[in-house]
Amino acid sequence: MKSIQLLKVSLLTAVIVAVPAAHASTGFNLAANIAKTTTSGYGNSSDFGFTAGYDLNPSLGLEVGYESLMGYEMTMWSVSGLGRYHLTDHLSLLGRLGLAHWTESPTGRHSATGTSPLLGLGLSYALTPAMSIRTEYQFVPNSGALGTNLDTLLVGLNYRF
Repeated sequence: MKSIQLLKVSLLTAVIVAVPAAHASTGFNLAANIAKTTTSGYGNSSDFGFTAGYDLNPSLGLEVGYESLMGYEMTMWSVSGLGRYHLTDHLSLLGRLGLAHWTESPTGRHSATGTSPLLGLGLSYALTPAMSIRTEYQFVPNSGALGTNLDTLLVGLNYRF
C-alpha cells in the first residue's frame, strides 16, 4: 500500500512542477512504443506502451508511462525523470530514473503487485522538430514479489507539441 501512495505522490509532484511551466513553454509530448522484455527463468514477452511527458528544459523532462507486458500477463505504470545529453543537433543520449508500479494479473505466475526502481539508457533521433524516434534499454530490478529482473529493449515514436 505504501508503494501505491509513493507512486501517487511522485505523480502529483510531477504534475505540480509541470503545470505552471506549461504556460511558459510548449514542452508536452506523447509517445508510443513496442518492446521486448526478457527475464531469467520466465522467457520473453512482446510488449507495447505509451508515455506522456513534459520537457522542463532541453535537457530534462518528466514522463508518465504505461506498459503492457503481454507474455507475463503484467501491466506497469511508471513515473520518471528523463535526462538528455545532446550529441548532435538530431541525436541525444537519454538517461531515465524513476519508479515502476507493476501488477501481474490473477492468472499470472505470482498474481503479485509492487513498486520497483526503473532505470533506463537510450538514444533519441529527431526526424523533425516535433517528431523523434527513440530506442531505450530499461531495467526494473528484482524487488520483493517481482521475483526477477525485467530487462526491456524498446523502440518508440515520440511527438512533441
